[in-house]
Amino acid sequence: MISYFTDGSASPNPGPGGYAVIKDGQPYIIGGEPSGADTTNIRMEGLAIVAALRDANGAPCRISSDSEFWINVITKWGPAWQKNNWKKKNGEIKNLDIVQEVMPLYAKSEAELVWVRGHAGNELNELADVWANEARKRAITEPVLVASLAIANETTVTGAADEADRAWQLLADARVMQLATHRGDDIWAASVYFVADPTSRTICWLSEPQRRHSQMLDAVPRAAFAVAIETDIPVVGVQGTGSVQVIQDQAIVQRVMKHYVQKYGQGVDFAARFEQGVNKHQLYALSVDELQLFDERSSAKD
Repeated sequence: MISYFTDGSASPNPGPGGYAVIKDGQPYIIGGEPSGADTTNIRMEGLAIVAALRDANGAPCRISSDSEFWINVITKWGPAWQKNNWKKKNGEIKNLDIVQEVMPLYAKSEAELVWVRGHAGNELNELADVWANEARKRAITEPVLVASLAIANETTVTGAADEADRAWQLLADARVMQLATHRGDDIWAASVYFVADPTSRTICWLSEPQRRHSQMLDAVPRAAFAVAIETDIPVVGVQGTGSVQVIQDQAIVQRVMKHYVQKYGQGVDFAARFEQGVNKHQLYALSVDELQLFDERSSAKD
């Protein structure tokens, strides 16, 4: 069973906000108010639960939240509001947009919602709070994988920061990537069309689960990659390594596929088919932990 801890933050309240999802003990997704406008703690806590439910995608899970309000909305009050055409006896339903988003997700899920007391020493609840505040400080508006944020930091990129920025600019325009995977002594290289997600700086591609490299990634979710930018001498390319995961969060799928469609003119219905659970392809994301610009125009590199 997947374990999630979620939390939201707004400071001042209302004011700039953010939310976080901790998955199986690790920071996983952060996000914020999609409009970028001021928000509230309540809205951020609700959107965090939405993000966890989307990521679980129907798999059995336990979602722990310190928002007693949202747990009551989802499990007690919401069903009655829905039966009454989204009305309640005493005034309007606040944050109705989130209520209407979370209710069908929960109805289709195998999720157990658990209330935990906030700021009471629960390590994972505290971790969710830390990352919700981080999302607020970064002014995040769309769901972003926490693992991908390492690319924006200095510590995981080989070379100077301007080299890393140029590498990502080149990746944004390139189309075909050579992907190397392994499983024990079995080693394989495959060619995939990809997009370099400009929000999270994650490399994403579509693949069928039965493909050889996909099966290897199921067993060992690590890969190396190389992209040739200019193949005439002098050579220019980008290469690196990272961790790979299958994306289950609907909001991330929609954002990535928007860029995929713009780039290739294909996959228009992928997000809708993903939500229906009828895709034969999966969306993979590689969170880069080492990135190198190979640029013989400037200087040779191994």
